[in-house]
Amino acid sequence: MNRSIDTTRVKNGSALLILVAFICILGGGSASGSTATKDLSNVLPMLGISVINNSNREIRHLYLSPVDQNNWGPDLLGGQVVRTGESFTITDAVCSGNEIKVIAEDQQGCFLYGVVSCAQSTTSWTITNETPVDCGS
Repeated sequence: MNRSIDTTRVKNGSALLILVAFICILGGGSASGSTATKDLSNVLPMLGISVINNSNREIRHLYLSPVDQNNWGPDLLGGQVVRTGESFTITDAVCSGNEIKVIAEDQQGCFLYGVVSCAQSTTSWTITNETPVDCGS
């Protein structure tokens, strides 16, 4: 009877060893964190977006959002202003779908929206006087 208990312990010990090895492989072999929980920007395509201001507006804030959401990220201009004839390039946009929404806010607090494709590593959005404006009313 002791022999069957020893066999069971060996089988359970082997299964445990295999499980621990599997977890280490998934976790990258590191106790500090797994690659599965790290920033998704390491896996999702990065995009460069040039925002060109060919309008009479001053762009004071610039945001990104998934196309189907209004959950904007942080202001990407960081206090800079994009004046008429100037441009600003977002170098590290993360695309989680086929397109990404770019939101610009002018000096009057009005918003302008553009949707750009994520198919290429660089793209642009040109703001003109004809770009629809949302001033909240």
